[in-house]
Amino acid sequence: MIRSVYIGGLALLLVGCWSAEYNQAGAQALPACEWCGTAEAPDELDWQTTIAGPNEPGEALVITGVVYQADGETPAPDIVLYLYHTNADGLYPKRGDETGNAQRHGYLRAWLKTNADGQYQFTTIRPGSYPTRTEPAHIHMTVKEPGKDEYWIDTIHFVGDPLLTEEDRESDGLITVQQDAEGVWHGQRDIILKP
Repeated sequence: MIRSVYIGGLALLLVGCWSAEYNQAGAQALPACEWCGTAEAPDELDWQTTIAGPNEPGEALVITGVVYQADGETPAPDIVLYLYHTNADGLYPKRGDETGNAQRHGYLRAWLKTNADGQYQFTTIRPGSYPTRTEPAHIHMTVKEPGKDEYWIDTIHFVGDPLLTEEDRESDGLITVQQDAEGVWHGQRDIILKP
């Protein structure tokens, strides 16, 4: 009887240690780079993507653009863009099953790869500013060129946002959006790659 209790206790101890080790390993799965995301991209990417579908609350938004080489004129094909933003309430929403940087960025994120003409397009919703009202509404973007490390580019901001700073107003990410007859907002953001 004592031996059964001893073996049972030992088994529970081993399971508990394995479970704690497993949970600790899971907690450490968060990427070191807080803003990165191109390494998590699916294998197959198109030049168009959808971040927020029709069931996501908020106003529909379509952003188009062309990515150019550093000369500002030559279109850049096969450039991976990673995009993420808040929901209409200014939060990075999560479903609870996120892995990688989705644990930070939430599910409103996507990837795309520019076409032969350097073009890209994504459909989403207009993000809200943080509930603290310390930041204007924005969409984060990173770039991955073939053979180079991923890098951050100026965040997309929207002309007319009352929370814009002088620095925001001078950034390459500031865009004008216009609403069409169906209520969808449209904007364009061209990108020039770093030399």
